[in-house]
Amino acid sequence: MDHEWDDPQLLTHLFSREYFDTLMLLANAACKLLATQPPLVAASAPCRVFGDLHGQLRDLLLYFHAFGMPGRDETTFVFNGDFVDRGQHQLETIGLLMALKVLHPEKVYLIRGNHEDRLMNEKYGFKHECMLKLGSDFGKKMFDLMQSAFDRLPLACLIANRALVLHGGIGDGMWGLSDIWNVARPLPSEKILSKENSWLFNILWSDPIEDGVHSDPNTFGVHPSPRGGVTAQFAWNITKTFCARNGLGLIVRSHQSKKGSRGFDVMHSNMLIRVFSARDYEGHGNDGAVLLITKGRPSNKPGEEDLLVVRPQVLRSVKKQRAEARRRAVENGEADDAEELAFTKRLSTSSKGSRGSKGSRGSSGRDRRLSSASLRSGDSPRRGRLRS
Repeated sequence: MDHEWDDPQLLTHLFSREYFDTLMLLANAACKLLATQPPLVAASAPCRVFGDLHGQLRDLLLYFHAFGMPGRDETTFVFNGDFVDRGQHQLETIGLLMALKVLHPEKVYLIRGNHEDRLMNEKYGFKHECMLKLGSDFGKKMFDLMQSAFDRLPLACLIANRALVLHGGIGDGMWGLSDIWNVARPLPSEKILSKENSWLFNILWSDPIEDGVHSDPNTFGVHPSPRGGVTAQFAWNITKTFCARNGLGLIVRSHQSKKGSRGFDVMHSNMLIRVFSARDYEGHGNDGAVLLITKGRPSNKPGEEDLLVVRPQVLRSVKKQRAEARRRAVENGEADDAEELAFTKRLSTSSKGSRGSKGSRGSSGRDRRLSSASLRSGDSPRRGRLRS
């Protein structure tokens, strides 16, 4: 797991012996670059979308190794917020992401999450890590410069004019893509928390009301969130109406980790996907996932419009792998400790019970194919096959 990786020379390996100067240059360059790009950025397909990373550098490097990294081909990379806080390698993670942004300004997009925020970073660990690894003077300078970059991050990304990527959700859905275009930056914490910007707050913080076999099919509209404050929960009809009004076929969001989950869920008539990339986050035993969005054609008929195909690419939970290894050891007679056997059975039961997460209706083993015609009209997209 990422927290088990303890290399005191990691900053030096990544950013040279003068890593503080290198990180300052990267943060300053990224800040200036972000200020020149709009609050709603546009990306082309193929595109790979990452969910929350929370400073888990090892997972990020494993995704690059398994599925490809920026600059290798024409794929665009979208990182959907929450790069820091709570993890073991927050400074290394955000430093690497900013380096990739500076190196590939039109192929790497960093989207703001609710943890790209001064108040959150002071409470959940990023400020502490800056001070711990860089010292009080240099750490404060680094933290302040990173906040300047965070305040200029885009709020959403539109992929191939059909799929909208944002960190939390759409809140009450009573806004449009043009509203994001008109957001003035920098956007510090106090502006996001202001009453008139509650819709921006919900882009970072809101959650969907999930559908599926365990949900109430008669739940509609917008409801208060257990997170409190002005945070909203939105039902499937809000998603469908928002997509129809804005000519979209899919919303991709992150923001939520689920115990034992696969790292992604499909819900709201296949018009909303959750993706979360940090494996075993906070001990949840969850897989991590990224989404590969490509263009394809449903048939060889001339003149038929392209589809978007969404494929989750999953990294297996280390916690699940270890539980399975212990179970096999018990079954093969290589372990006979009764307590170990009981613990393995509990983990196995928990893992099996989490595979069919509610709200993931129709998602297992299917490709997500979206016709441009249905995306323009906002109708429910076609079903295809999803391969992980």
